[in-house]
Amino acid sequence: MLEIRPATRQDVDRLVDAAGSPAQRAHLESRWVEQERGDAFLLAHDESGIVGQTSLLRTSKYAEVAAAHDPAEINGLHAYVQGAGVGSALIAAAEELAGAWGRGAIGLAVGLDNPGATRLYARLGYQPAQLRVIDEWTEVDADGTVLVAHRDPCDYLLKPLPQ
Repeated sequence: MLEIRPATRQDVDRLVDAAGSPAQRAHLESRWVEQERGDAFLLAHDESGIVGQTSLLRTSKYAEVAAAHDPAEINGLHAYVQGAGVGSALIAAAEELAGAWGRGAIGLAVGLDNPGATRLYARLGYQPAQLRVIDEWTEVDADGTVLVAHRDPCDYLLKPLPQ
């Protein structure tokens, strides 16, 4: 049975211990810090352990999206097992939490090179917001040194939430 819930410190420690690189460990720690500041780091669990993750931000990290639509935002969705409903379950849990926060819409950026994800989000009710954003993120090592800086063009998708 699949369970989605916010990460605990113990969950993050377990993920950090299993991470393959300093950059992955730093990324997981940053997700924990975001949750401690009021966002959410959601984990999917089944009988085998943690099988997926995403962050839910209370507002978009993209200024143009926040100004135009002010959605909660799904960020960094990863289903470790494909085709098992993990991604859809994480999205549903994020939508439920965003609604509990009183948010009127939820959104996400999807890479132009990821048409499969775009099709999944469309099936789940996400529509193009007619905004293209540049997702800027860095991979850092344990001491904060930037290893790689990314600038990925993405389409932004939105879904209204019931009030």
